[in-house]
Amino acid sequence: MASRNGVVFKDFFPFMIEKLGAEGFMKELCNGFRLLADEDKGVITFESLKKKSALLGLQDMSDEEAMCMLREGDMDGDGALNEMEFCTHA
Repeated sequence: MASRNGVVFKDFFPFMIEKLGAEGFMKELCNGFRLLADEDKGVITFESLKKKSALLGLQDMSDEEAMCMLREGDMDGDGALNEMEFCTHA
């Protein structure tokens, strides 16, 4: 999941795990999932990602970038990210 400046969020994982510990890191991933998920559907959809991306400072994310993020983690092909997909591919 790359940003426009080439930073991949996974690049920060070792630092975050060191700083928060494994349990704290997993808790933060779950918090991130809940932040982006559609409250009614319980998954991250294209619409919820676009709507809530500004909360993460990604208000300028294009539709193609949002779709790419979803496709990257969508293991079951349903067009959305469940919590396991998000935490596995975040």
